[in-house]
Amino acid sequence: MSSPRLESGGSSTVCEFLIPGSPENYIEPRSYGGALDDHVCSPLCKEWHANTESDYFSEIMEMMRSDIIGEQGCHLTWPELRHLTKQELDLSWSVVKGRKVVFTELPSYYCAIVNLQGFLRYRLEDEAVAEDIFRDLLAVDARNICALGNLAVICYRDSRFAEHEEYLDRLRTEIARRDPLSRARSYYDRAHTIRHFEQDKRKFTYIPYIKKAIEISKNLTDREKSEWRFDYGLALYRKDTQLTVGKASVAILESGFRDASLCFHEVISNDGPVGYQALSWTFLGILLQNQPSRTFEVTLPAVTALHGLNAVGCFEQALELAPLHPIVLRRVGSEMTKLKQFDRARTLLEASLRQEQSWFAYRHRGLLNLSLYEHSGSKGDIGYLKEAEKDFKEALERKKVHADYSDLGYVMYLLGNRRAAVNQYSCAVKCPRDDFFNPAVTHRRWARCLRDMGEAKGARFQEEKSKEVEQALMQGAKRIGEKFIGHGAGCQGFECDLERFNYFSEDRRGFVNILSEEQHPLSPIGDPLSFLTKRHADYKYDFFISFSHIDHKWALLFFRKLEREVEIRGCIRYRDYECGGAISTNIMSSIRKSAKIVIIISPDSVTDQWCRFEVNHALAESLKRDYVCVIPIMLRPCNIPAQFELMTFIKCQDGQFTVDDWYRLGKGLQKGTNAT
Repeated sequence: MSSPRLESGGSSTVCEFLIPGSPENYIEPRSYGGALDDHVCSPLCKEWHANTESDYFSEIMEMMRSDIIGEQGCHLTWPELRHLTKQELDLSWSVVKGRKVVFTELPSYYCAIVNLQGFLRYRLEDEAVAEDIFRDLLAVDARNICALGNLAVICYRDSRFAEHEEYLDRLRTEIARRDPLSRARSYYDRAHTIRHFEQDKRKFTYIPYIKKAIEISKNLTDREKSEWRFDYGLALYRKDTQLTVGKASVAILESGFRDASLCFHEVISNDGPVGYQALSWTFLGILLQNQPSRTFEVTLPAVTALHGLNAVGCFEQALELAPLHPIVLRRVGSEMTKLKQFDRARTLLEASLRQEQSWFAYRHRGLLNLSLYEHSGSKGDIGYLKEAEKDFKEALERKKVHADYSDLGYVMYLLGNRRAAVNQYSCAVKCPRDDFFNPAVTHRRWARCLRDMGEAKGARFQEEKSKEVEQALMQGAKRIGEKFIGHGAGCQGFECDLERFNYFSEDRRGFVNILSEEQHPLSPIGDPLSFLTKRHADYKYDFFISFSHIDHKWALLFFRKLEREVEIRGCIRYRDYECGGAISTNIMSSIRKSAKIVIIISPDSVTDQWCRFEVNHALAESLKRDYVCVIPIMLRPCNIPAQFELMTFIKCQDGQFTVDDWYRLGKGLQKGTNAT
């Protein structure tokens, strides 16, 4: 088998603009627990692992335990890719093997596709081809972090240690450069790969990685940023769809709509690739369609270029930019069905199918035919149902998803084939790929079908299941909508990076530099400094500090600077909480034992449930005391919580305090507990 080649130069017309992450372009494999299938490991690998329960990744992870590859990792070390079956790998290979992308047009997508191809060939025991694929990528992008890491792993597993060290040396050099473009491509690559295997599920574990790509590239002018920005907008669009299906609150939906719209507008404004611009217009229109009450004037008052546009206006912009783009055609065609512009919907969907026989186009032509049947009168034209049946079956040949089974079952029901309909509904509920669809609809259809069959008990059971599923969807939407990282649970390790925020790290006249402590040789936390004496005899600690995990790196530096310079003893969760104790108990106990409570306010702290818990208990404790004990500090601008609206608080400026505010803070923390 020869190594697949993707074109690395030439005319932009060669690029098919197959956008990463577009739902119609991917097949979602199912993951499972337990040992890896035998087919994955080579004979040498099996021999190495004969006497251990560890899986294929164990020794790789041990080899990479240092920071050689760093936080990015590579395809052969990412834990998200550990449990994939041969069937899943084969299906994925069938999807990506023929992708044609031009490096000069879409460099990040090009690198992500090639690395994914190499990973799939390696896991399918085609190691020689996999190695050729990774080497070919380095011929185009010599500093590609993921390709270097993948080759280092392959050489290590083959005991080619000299080559292994060569790739590690190149990797060390590249990571030491901390080049934002190279690092951003690496994070994009990881997001793309994880999303490929999460597609059609209600999962968003890839979002932090694409966010990281955007954040570390904020000072770049390269148009490649449009790739990362579009991908992030696409993730937010998927999230918006899940929240809409789950009936999330208006406030959460409005916030998500705003963020996604800003992403797509930035792609349009920054002169990115035409395909991305056209698709950005398309998804702006779809976002408007998700909630008919939405308007750009209300949500984005400052973005006047979008004012006056409705969904159809956005679709027209997309078609004007890319009238032959197959994804634009089928996406706009699917929305035209919702708008009851049936003739235009058919024209667009069939134009797309003439270029690519995609799952998405077949599915939505099926929905078009079903809609035409339902709108053709009480008796309906049975021909539309027959066409819909064919389309849904074609869609299921390409990708098996809950929605197609359910809609095919509904068509069978309308055709009078009740038992066949029930069989399809049963297949639907067993299918984990239920993204972009409300599974409760399937249970309601199932109940209706059973009732017509005289199965009253079964119908009642399915109606109850429908209610359970609706409730689960609402709970799921709530979890998605709440941005909650409780004391760091679920943090990928970079959401809290200081470089995310525009903090000044250099000394400025008239300001106290908190980040100067970052260069201090001592650890930010550890045992309380031996020379510290408590200023408040009635309490174990002079102050307690409340902060969001996202702000914990800044908070640790701030905490240590307070202890060293103001010479007071603080209480911080990482050092002073009782090991094994419940978090809530530790919080309440620490607040009671602290003379003052410092509250770090930021956009993340006001949405963090543990921070809210700390604030509520701090304010309750303050009511028991006859002196001011709560000191709020606004680290980053946000809406002031209602509890602090009547309090005087200190504002940081780019992560620094003015000298006057620092002095005022120190005096306030030293002041005796009998003060008012």
